[in-house]
Amino acid sequence: MTVMSQPTEPPEDAGEPATKPLSTVSTIAGPARVGSPRDLTARARPGDVLVIDVQDLRESDAEALAATGAAAVVNAQRTASGRQPAAGARRLLDAGVVVIDGAGPAVLAVRDGAPLTLTGNAVVRGSEVIARGTALTAERVVAADTAALDHLKVQVAVFGSHALERLEREGALFFEGVGLPALDVANEVVLVVAGTDAAADLRRLRLFLRDRRPLVIAEGGAVDACLAARLRPQVIIGDLDGAPDSALRAARVIALPSDAAVLPRLQGMGATYEESPVALAGADLAALAAHHGGADVVVMVGRRSSAVDVLSADAEQGIGAFLTALVTRRGSVDAEVLAATYRHRHSLVFVWTVVTLAAATLAVALWSVPDIRDAVTTWWASASQWLGGDS
Repeated sequence: MTVMSQPTEPPEDAGEPATKPLSTVSTIAGPARVGSPRDLTARARPGDVLVIDVQDLRESDAEALAATGAAAVVNAQRTASGRQPAAGARRLLDAGVVVIDGAGPAVLAVRDGAPLTLTGNAVVRGSEVIARGTALTAERVVAADTAALDHLKVQVAVFGSHALERLEREGALFFEGVGLPALDVANEVVLVVAGTDAAADLRRLRLFLRDRRPLVIAEGGAVDACLAARLRPQVIIGDLDGAPDSALRAARVIALPSDAAVLPRLQGMGATYEESPVALAGADLAALAAHHGGADVVVMVGRRSSAVDVLSADAEQGIGAFLTALVTRRGSVDAEVLAATYRHRHSLVFVWTVVTLAAATLAVALWSVPDIRDAVTTWWASASQWLGGDS
């Protein structure tokens, strides 16, 4: 990555909120990586220039992109349009990632790996300016947040109306578990969601996993994180294209409507699977099935969804996530919270105290036997003579 300082260019779109011009602006150069936030999370490297096509970037996606170490993000659409709180845009800026907003669809035609240079508001390939956008600033993010407040009121009202309509249609699914896969759960369930926090959450939960031996359910995209933590999911639900063959053969596999393209692969490897027609994300389907299957606790690993994320998601998925959280709220706990409060059933201090007392009691009991006491005394005298060099 190359960084230089050049004079600031004034914003070109008069429709943008007014901001104070900066004295300098960084010029950033790096290889382009083009794709969706989820795709780029797996492929991007430090110093890359990420090219996306997302209206109002979600905070969780922004966090994942920032974690790659990318130098900049060029968005064909508006990262902070003012239609909803600009949490994603703010997360990128807080991480020091340069953002060029509203660059237009032409930037999506850039070849993956091609060198790009960002100068002010311009996206340059070689000596050609291929797109112009708006350099995102903290002032613009604040303006977008202000504009989002009124829009959010309307969005919440519409969301609530659609949620009520869905309850009318599918109340038995959410509150009675009708149509869900049958899960027979004894105690605890650990539900691992495909996300950037999954690996860290599993590390935090090592004591809980070792002590409680819970049922482990994972989305396909989270299976690698489970295997890295030496944890083999017993059930894999949805997102099956992200799971390795060996895990799919060893687990109970539940395919969602979105997994239709993966079914030939499952058939080819001889893996047994079942299909669920329920229109829910894998994590929500699993949480509901575990809840109705008798789980006392469902530990959510890797999920960090805010209320805004739910509102901004696809209508069916967002409402499904909201209703699932409503039904399972009493038995659901975040992995980070559980890890901060969970302790061994017996602390190390307690264990060592018991062992020490037991050893001392045994020693006193043995010393009270004359033959043993005489044998120990004789052995000690011989050892002292030998160490002292006496013949």
